[in-house]
Amino acid sequence: MGFSPIRMTLKSRLPRPQLGINMWSQGSQAKVITQVVDGYGNVTDQESYFNFDGVIQPLDPEQIRLKEEGQWSWSWYWFHTKENVKLATNDRVEYNGSTYKIMAVKDYSDYGHIEYHCIKDWQNAG
Repeated sequence: MGFSPIRMTLKSRLPRPQLGINMWSQGSQAKVITQVVDGYGNVTDQESYFNFDGVIQPLDPEQIRLKEEGQWSWSWYWFHTKENVKLATNDRVEYNGSTYKIMAVKDYSDYGHIEYHCIKDWQNAG
């Protein structure tokens, strides 16, 4: 009664990447840096920590070719996380000594994971 047989059939045929995330991930902590604009137009960085339980890997060459030509030489990465990690475009994530900038969010939380496309954040590197 609440579920459509068509939806259940489609959902059961989809791959469940969170199974791979569960097998390959190593839980640790990461820092997210979000830019906040106050009422006067001043931009400040707001930092917070979160438990990162996911996988980071280089983006596939096929996916990079779908980006704009000027972005092909950038160092692109995939973050695959469980659905409890909520990041936004332009957030920066510090993880294992590197800073990444979130460039795209693909929310597949209905299927147990969220995919982020990110680049090494050279602009704000110290």
